[in-house]
Amino acid sequence: MHKNQRIFLILLTAMNLRLSVTAITPLFTAIQKTLNVDSTITALLVTIPLLCFSIGAVITPWLNQRFGLRPLLIFTNGLLILANILRPINVAFLLVGTLLIGIAISLLNVLVPVMISQTTHETSEITKLTSYYSVIMNILAAIATATAIPLANLFGWANVLRGFAIPVLLTFIASLLLTPFPKSAAVENPQKLLKTLLHDKAAQKLTIFMGLQSLIFYSLISWLPAIYQSLGATSSEAGMLLSIFQFVGIPAAIALNYLTDTKKLFIILATGYSLGMITIFWHGIGWWLSAIILGFTAALIFSVALNLIATSSTQVTKIANRSALAQSLGYLLAATGPVILGRLHDSFHSWSVVLIMLIILMGLTILAGVRVVNHQK
Repeated sequence: MHKNQRIFLILLTAMNLRLSVTAITPLFTAIQKTLNVDSTITALLVTIPLLCFSIGAVITPWLNQRFGLRPLLIFTNGLLILANILRPINVAFLLVGTLLIGIAISLLNVLVPVMISQTTHETSEITKLTSYYSVIMNILAAIATATAIPLANLFGWANVLRGFAIPVLLTFIASLLLTPFPKSAAVENPQKLLKTLLHDKAAQKLTIFMGLQSLIFYSLISWLPAIYQSLGATSSEAGMLLSIFQFVGIPAAIALNYLTDTKKLFIILATGYSLGMITIFWHGIGWWLSAIILGFTAALIFSVALNLIATSSTQVTKIANRSALAQSLGYLLAATGPVILGRLHDSFHSWSVVLIMLIILMGLTILAGVRVVNHQK
């Protein structure tokens, strides 16, 4: 009974891990017009959460030790509800609300692998749970991204932002009613993160892998529309291509259950990155193929990263610390991606340099993932 409750709560939590961050991007134009802000401010609505993911993840093991999972889940979901409701009021609330959203999600990002590890110790079940929670996360984010503009036309962008609180409310209620994680489930005597960084080889490799794949994902989310437009796509086509990029993450997360051969898995990932970057230059149908292939690959490699963290040890302490380190430093690295690649474009006045850099980063990501797998054997 407790196991089913834990699984249910994990899947509910997954609904809120990306929704409030990525689904807001289609509303940037409406937000700029209504609140009279420029693109720098709206860009912060993605950058701030990434920085929070980095900073907030560091304190999660200590908070987990001090308060336990259930109180943290109640607090973070309550914080998410409040932030989503308040942030459309004005610019100040928009930025502060985004900061609170980033902090809350950063805690949940680290707690979910711990929740999974406390639900089951079977590697196959851990993989399934990781896959299912990735599917739920991608479904909500993709649907919200695709429907944000139509819903904003009907109800206004502010009410759409407030609507992001609805799935959080469901999770909040479940956190209050269900008690699947007892206080004793809190992490005991966690290692210092600095010590983990310096001496835990597995944590070091996981951090590099997590950071590189996140950097690629958020760079693609930020700049794919502009890249497609530079190649001849209209703005509406570019927007649809970005929606496709996110939607194909749904079957990618499910595919993890059937890709049990690690060697073949990384061959698929390397092939996906390669084909995605090649087809992007193929006018018309190639853009759609690239969005599908890159979206599938980016979602699959994210699920792989989460699964490698969750299966890196049988000790909750190690998993919590490795998860915190991988996500704190990993998202800090990811936050630099959109900015650095944007500056590259401004310096060379061409997206070709950016695409070359992405190809190099993709190669490094595959190598980093293979090193993680070899270390865990």
